[in-house]
Amino acid sequence: SSDEATIISGAKLAKQVLKEVQRDVESWISFGNQRPHLTVILVGDNPASHIYVRNKIKAAAAVGISSEIILRPKDISQEELLDLTVKLNKDSKVSGLLVQLPLP
Repeated sequence: SSDEATIISGAKLAKQVLKEVQRDVESWISFGNQRPHLTVILVGDNPASHIYVRNKIKAAAAVGISSEIILRPKDISQEELLDLTVKLNKDSKVSGLLVQLPLP
């Protein structure tokens, strides 16, 4: 009947999504495009943020996206951080830019 619950396997769905993204990345590259590249700016030493970013880097690698982490000290000024984001935003090798929150 229409009021029955549908059981969704989160793990199975996640695997399907990762496979789709991986196929899309490889297709993108096969058309002569540059491999997508994620740059993550991580400010300070919040352990949870470091774990979260590490997992993002692993997930990117799993689907064929290159990545890098730029570490900055917790006392970086707002101006320095904004200058860095502007510089990276203009970099044609960077497809995606993430400033990990929370900032100190």
